[in-house]
Amino acid sequence: MAVPPARTGSPLPPRAMRLPRALVVREPAPEELRAVIDWSDWYLDDADGLGAWGEHDEIARVLLSSIAQLARERGAADHHAGTGRFFAWVREEPLVRVSPDVYLLDHRPAPPLPKQWQTWLPGHRPPRFALEIVASDWQKAYEDIPLKYCQLGCPELAIVDPQAAAQRPPAGRVALQTYRRDPDGAYVRAHAGAGPAWSAALDSWLVVVGGGAEARVRLARGGGKGELVPTQEEAAALESRAREAAEARVRELEARVRELEGMAQG
Repeated sequence: MAVPPARTGSPLPPRAMRLPRALVVREPAPEELRAVIDWSDWYLDDADGLGAWGEHDEIARVLLSSIAQLARERGAADHHAGTGRFFAWVREEPLVRVSPDVYLLDHRPAPPLPKQWQTWLPGHRPPRFALEIVASDWQKAYEDIPLKYCQLGCPELAIVDPQAAAQRPPAGRVALQTYRRDPDGAYVRAHAGAGPAWSAALDSWLVVVGGGAEARVRLARGGGKGELVPTQEEAAALESRAREAAEARVRELEARVRELEGMAQG
């Protein structure tokens, strides 16, 4: 999201120094050098990738609405947040792709939006931020989702597991994970737990409220422990109540003025 720079800088403490790192495969087996990559396990057809079920749809709707409200507060217009689109990154394997439940692009694309973003095409870029919601086979999701988004080139990924947001989460599962690409290209898990988790891409805190079918991902202020960024609907309701209260106060003052004028004339 194109937002004005934070006045106080990142809320995270300064990083310690470390050496650069990169994925290097040393001494591979001879058969690996001659092997052809089998991408089929990562194929995602239309039926699997789109058409989120109810809980996913509501989680995505609430977060998208909060992102839109935060952008409105900051006066940020040159971005696009959406859902229901594919992102592919292997030209020879167009079914090797992801379909984030929420994604954020740095700049607003010209309509119409493509059904599938293909990063080898001009103007098709990976999302700046993506959210994936774990549905079934959580162990495979935990393992595969970061690998795919690392290859896609997505700078920041959040994974939410609604079932792990319960008071007693299943063993081995966590409500919220974030991955971030470091300057040396390493894809690092920056957070794994209940939250809150800082999102550099959104310049805000991510929190999971509720659990199970009621779990929602929200943006929060004040170190993730302050008030939630309202959705557009919540903000509209707050503005409406404030406007009604102000109008009622004006009517009250006008009535008092008329009363005083009547007393003066009498």
